[in-house]
Formats: sequence, structure tokens, C-alpha cells
Amino acid sequence: MIVDNSREVRRQIYDVIGCIAAFVTIVAYLVLCINATWSFIPEGSFVMNVLQVIKTWAPLVVVAIVGAEYVADKNVVFRVMVYLMIALVVVFMFFPGTWNQVVGIISK
Repeated sequence: MIVDNSREVRRQIYDVIGCIAAFVTIVAYLVLCINATWSFIPEGSFVMNVLQVIKTWAPLVVVAIVGAEYVADKNVVFRVMVYLMIALVVVFMFFPGTWNQVVGIISK
């Protein structure tokens, strides 16, 4: 008798990747907050550029992984809708005017 536990394995993989992504996100934000108070990373350095990229993309990665984990065992239509919404956010992040407007609204 063959047991199909692919959903459980997939859920565990999403869980591990999500935990790693969340940890990296928290560490990057912590380093950026500490650096904002006590500047120890030179502006424009490779490390600062990496931290800025992580600051921009890591929250989306965490949300996408958690969303994918949530819809992994849901109806295929619901899965496609969630994946499509994530894809649209990613596409809009490449339009500088749109992303600056969203970030500008949030920071006001």
C-alpha cells in the first residue's frame, strides 16, 4: 500500500522556507534600525545595498510563502486567485511611479 503524504511534505517545506525568510527579514530590519541610530554601515556599500534589497523584497517573499502554504490544500480556483494577486503585486513593484506612490501614501 502506497501512502501519499506529498501535501504534508510540501507544507513542511513551505514552513521551513517561510521561517528562514521571516528570520532573514527580521535580522535585516533589526540591522537597519540599529544602523539608523548608530551608523556603522557606510551608505552605498555592498552590505547596505543588500539590506535595502532585503528591506524591499523580503516582506513580500514572506507573505507569498505564507499565502502559498495557506492555499496549498484549497480549491484550485482559490489558489490561482492568490497566486495571481501575488504576481500582480510583484509586477506593480517594477513600475517606479506606482511603487513610490504606495510607499509615499504609507509614509505620510
